[in-house]
Amino acid sequence: MHLNSLELGGTQINALDLAVTLRAHHGIESVLVGAKETLPAGPSLLDIAAERGIAVEVYEPEESILGRGRQLTAIARKHGARLVHVYGSWGGGARPTYWGYSRFGRRPWVQTVYEMEVSPKIKRHMPLIVGTGYLIDELEHRPGRTILISPPVDTDADRPDAAAGAAFRREHGLDGKLLVIVSRLDASMKALPIGLAIEAMRTLPDDATLAIVGTGDDAARLRAAGDRVNQARGRAAVRFLGPMANPRPAYAAADVVLGMGSSAARGLAFGKPLVVQGEAGWSELFEERTAAALARYSFWSADAVEQPVERLAGIVAPLLADDARRAELGELGRRFAVERFGLTLMAARLAGFYGEAVGAYGLRRWGADLGPELAILARKAAGSVPRRSRTRRDEVPA
Repeated sequence: MHLNSLELGGTQINALDLAVTLRAHHGIESVLVGAKETLPAGPSLLDIAAERGIAVEVYEPEESILGRGRQLTAIARKHGARLVHVYGSWGGGARPTYWGYSRFGRRPWVQTVYEMEVSPKIKRHMPLIVGTGYLIDELEHRPGRTILISPPVDTDADRPDAAAGAAFRREHGLDGKLLVIVSRLDASMKALPIGLAIEAMRTLPDDATLAIVGTGDDAARLRAAGDRVNQARGRAAVRFLGPMANPRPAYAAADVVLGMGSSAARGLAFGKPLVVQGEAGWSELFEERTAAALARYSFWSADAVEQPVERLAGIVAPLLADDARRAELGELGRRFAVERFGLTLMAARLAGFYGEAVGAYGLRRWGADLGPELAILARKAAGSVPRRSRTRRDEVPA
């Protein structure tokens, strides 16, 4: 499994969870692979992988596609891999796999795209996994096999835990009603909704606290925004708790979870009321009326709205005041999580897809994707494409 990053991100944790479950239930051994340059300074995926007994190969990527292809092929051969699974449409795994391990269709590969759209650069003829329901409709005429495997949630481990929640509150001195966000604090996709939640704390009740778990490239600016709100309120209404390799106690401690993507889904698994936040300011309560649509769009939206802070506060404030409503929504969310995206179910679907890929990918499908690759190489030869792009697309949010 080639990961887009070794940070504590949703897609990477999904890959690790699936690897553990594939081993336990289907006898499929997986090796996680990631570039050294993506290792963060603090907690990383390596910590969770070591705890759960999954091997990780960290490598220094060569500059050229063919060079990286040779590296990934060598790693796959060392472990006797029968298939390479590339996670994400950024992170440098797809083209090296195409030109290395799977060159001429000798060996199969699949790719997971947990982004909210499938880039035209994604190969059209290899087996593809998407994590969002509406993409299946959009890709109906794609030549390669395409399947929906929702970002999974380990509903056995991610479950209501009052004791863990109480211990977390004591450890961090958290009293009263607690809103929790577990997220990367990145400028791309994440920072705007987190910033809106921080601003909403200016008007939410005096006994409410927003606890933010995570770090990222926009952490300093968000912390400064939190400091301004705390100064205006005269109390620590916004708390930054940093990155956590295991954020389960934070979810367990919450009265309400705010989030998108995988983080939102985990909140449901913990039996917590969920307010879904979109990347451009939209927010919505998860309830019976909205559940199916929110799941279809992977608990995310690109919609902008007028007065987004007021909209968010207007959803959250009644929840904080109504214990019975929070309990009702928590029970609904837990039931929905178990039935719709439980890890065991998603791993079984992935195991079956691996079996299909092993028998379906070959020279014909590899060659069908060759034209765009040759065009890229021609542009590189003409000097019109940068030597190495650092741009990444955003994945199904976590």
